[in-house]
Amino acid sequence: SFHETYTLTGETLGEGSYGKVETCLNIFTEIEYAVKIIEKRPGLYSRCKVLKEIEIYHMCRGQPNIIQLIEYFEEEERFCLVFEKISGGPLLDHIQTRICFTEAEASAIVKDLASAIRYLHNRGIAHRDLKPDNVLCVHSHSPCPVKLCDFDLCSPASIDISTPNMLTPVGSLEYMAPEVVQTFLIEDDD
Repeated sequence: SFHETYTLTGETLGEGSYGKVETCLNIFTEIEYAVKIIEKRPGLYSRCKVLKEIEIYHMCRGQPNIIQLIEYFEEEERFCLVFEKISGGPLLDHIQTRICFTEAEASAIVKDLASAIRYLHNRGIAHRDLKPDNVLCVHSHSPCPVKLCDFDLCSPASIDISTPNMLTPVGSLEYMAPEVVQTFLIEDDD
């Protein structure tokens, strides 16, 4: 089980509708990791969705601009996904603190994101929730390099087709273009 290998430190790194991300410490190596804890609550949890997310992280092993899943545990009440710990926090925090980046920093961020997205697209995967909250900065003193995270809204991996059929609206409303939001509102009225 998770608690046979790791102990929670009490530091919360993030929270969402899925659960929360906390810092944990490997009991044997004393290395810190981030653990995404997904409670198995009826109506909010889908085992199939969690397993799809794990599969995508497994497919992305070794890609330097995608956060790395170390291991996972399925327990009776929850899933625990253990990731490398990134100390810089979300890109959104750096944007809010700095207001603007140098051209070199912005270029490096876009290059890292393009590398991650290309890697996903070559495997028939669409992230479907790209936003500054889902981009993690490796260092606390610099906005770059970055790593992409949070694959729970990704399309399933599909090597057979180059463009997955994505008909359901997903993502964060506050980051959607107004015409996209309007399209979904019109479809809901029908």
